[in-house]
Amino acid sequence: MGLSLLKRDSSARSSRDADSRRSARKAAALETVTGGTEILGAPEAAQINLDSSGSKSPRLVADRDYFGIEAEALRAGAERTLARLSRLSPEEHRIDVRTLSEDFRTDQAGAAVLLSAFLAGGLLHPNGAGAYLPTRHFRQCALARVVAPMTRDRAKSVLDRACKLAEQINKEWTRNPYRIKTIVVSGGYMTRRKQLSELSLSLGLSKRQQARAGGSTTAQARDEAGRQIVQAMSNLSSFINVRIVSERHAVPRPFSVVFQADHFVNETSAPAWGRFLDWSSALTRRLASR
Repeated sequence: MGLSLLKRDSSARSSRDADSRRSARKAAALETVTGGTEILGAPEAAQINLDSSGSKSPRLVADRDYFGIEAEALRAGAERTLARLSRLSPEEHRIDVRTLSEDFRTDQAGAAVLLSAFLAGGLLHPNGAGAYLPTRHFRQCALARVVAPMTRDRAKSVLDRACKLAEQINKEWTRNPYRIKTIVVSGGYMTRRKQLSELSLSLGLSKRQQARAGGSTTAQARDEAGRQIVQAMSNLSSFINVRIVSERHAVPRPFSVVFQADHFVNETSAPAWGRFLDWSSALTRRLASR
């Protein structure tokens, strides 16, 4: 009997949570004002892409739920929050359930759901006085462009360009000590979705023969060489997410190898190759943290 009551109570809570999420979504969507939001093409599904390196402008993909509300609703609500805070003194800055309800055009239950989601997603942090303040990611949401998703045909075209760029880098970037050994695609591209919110590429690098013969390079030079390659690939599309991996098993499955250099020079001795893999892993972590 106690178990039955517990199950009914749990079911009721789940139903209330679902109602709150729907309430937040519907209310925000109905009263959203997009203002200067840039909408490219028809809204489709996608995922959040708030780039922390500054190499890409913040981007939200249309018609995808973020924290339980649509992209335009998130952008508009975040804009209203920052506009409200700009009219207050720093001592009066605060975000709570009441202000979220007003800024995101939802009821108290929906605002409570948003508050929990924003905290978990790193958009808010406590101010130490029982309320919350916006983080850099929250501000990025307010500044983000809302764009249409990438079609599969366009993704294939970008992959073709990435392969051609890899060949160009390997042949012409002789001053860069590294060449692209493999390009592996993973993530949404490996599904059957016709609309994609990102294109995840993992690069495997190898050291050029002349760079090996010339001796070791500094960590700063190696980092810069890796950044140049990553930046060149990222410039192909705002949807591309690029990282350097030291081994293929580091790529999330399922994946597909879309580029493999025709000719490989013999690898260096095991200790030297191990040091390169260590550097590659360290560079990946540094790039991800920027």
